[in-house]
Amino acid sequence: MTDRRELKTKRIIKKTFLDLLKTNPINKISVSDIARLADIGRGTFYFHYLDIYDLQDKIEDEICDDLLMMFDKIYRTSSDFNMLFFAIIDYISQNNELFSLLVVKEASSSNLMQKIRKIFVKKINSLIPEKYMENYHKVRILFIVSGVVGVIDDLVRKDFNVEKEMISHELGKMMSLLE
Repeated sequence: MTDRRELKTKRIIKKTFLDLLKTNPINKISVSDIARLADIGRGTFYFHYLDIYDLQDKIEDEICDDLLMMFDKIYRTSSDFNMLFFAIIDYISQNNELFSLLVVKEASSSNLMQKIRKIFVKKINSLIPEKYMENYHKVRILFIVSGVVGVIDDLVRKDFNVEKEMISHELGKMMSLLE
C-alpha cells in the first residue's frame, strides 16, 4: 500500500515533468531539472522511476488503467459501446493537455496510442467466446479497433472537430459489427 507522502511526491514529480514537457522535448528534460523544480532530491526521483522515459511510461500506464476501469465499469453494466466511447471521449477531453503532450508533442517517444490499441483488442477478445474466435474474426477485431484508435488519435491531434455524441455513436456502430 502506498502512503500519502509517496503519492504526493509522485504527483509532484509528474506535474513537474508535464510542465517541463510543455516547453521542452523529452530528450531535453533531465532528472536534475525535475528534482530542482520539484524541490526533491535526485535519489527521490530514482526511488520511484528508472529515468524520464520510465516516468512517461508510468503516466501512460495510468491513463490505460483509467480506460480499462472505464471499459470494465461501463461495458459490464450496460454492454453499450456508445456509452463507453462517450465516456472515453469525455475522459480525453478532460485530459486534453495531457493527451496532447504525450500523443502530439512526444509522438516519437510515446507508446500511448499503441497501448490503448492493445488494451482494446484484449478487452474485445475477452468478450467473445473462444469457439467463435476464428482467424477472420481476429482480423476484424484488429481492423475495427485500429480504426477506433485512429479516430481517437485524430481527435487528440485536433484533426477534426465533431460532436462527442456523434463520434461515440459512430464508433459504437463500428464495434457492433463485431457482435
